[in-house]
Amino acid sequence: MHKIFKIFLFVMLVTLCYSCKDNTSPGYEYMPDMYRTPPIETYAEHTIEGYDGIPVEGTIARGKLSSFKYDGTTEGYLIAGEESTYPDSIYKVDLGGKVKSIPFKNNQKTLEEGEKLYGIFCAHCHGINGEGDGSVTHPAYSAVPAYNDSEKLRPRANIPMSELKEGHIFHAITYGLNAMGPHASLLNEEERWKVVLYIQEKLQNYGK
Repeated sequence: MHKIFKIFLFVMLVTLCYSCKDNTSPGYEYMPDMYRTPPIETYAEHTIEGYDGIPVEGTIARGKLSSFKYDGTTEGYLIAGEESTYPDSIYKVDLGGKVKSIPFKNNQKTLEEGEKLYGIFCAHCHGINGEGDGSVTHPAYSAVPAYNDSEKLRPRANIPMSELKEGHIFHAITYGLNAMGPHASLLNEEERWKVVLYIQEKLQNYGK
């Protein structure tokens, strides 16, 4: 009995000593690969040496656009205005992981679809004819500019609304501008280009 008591006392003493150690230590991990998988997790960051982030040929990186490569900065806005043009085709990845090419055409059908999308997502602020007289009356949206304004210079591009390029408009729709929030989650890549086309073809020239 005395021997058992000594063993018990020894175990308790060891346990007490270990319990007084730094509690920030994670301790030992048994079979860590069971819950810390070596492969890259979906949406997770990685630390793979030599990986440059270039998508495999024939694929589109998650969150990237096939026809627009500019970031949300002011510099990105200006460069997009200088460089970005309407794509010949837009690439999409279907549910099976296959990349599909969709031709983008400047025709009546595309304009009509752009008009419908504009009416749903833009007209409440910009107005049906793009004159900045939409139905939203909140003070934050009281100075919405007219797309056909050819006189007042806009701060970022230093050109009037009627001279904004397709890259400027696509960038603003994607990332937002001033009181206007980003619409990337509301309009996909193809839909954004349709809205841009409608604005350029119909609204920047409205009344002229």
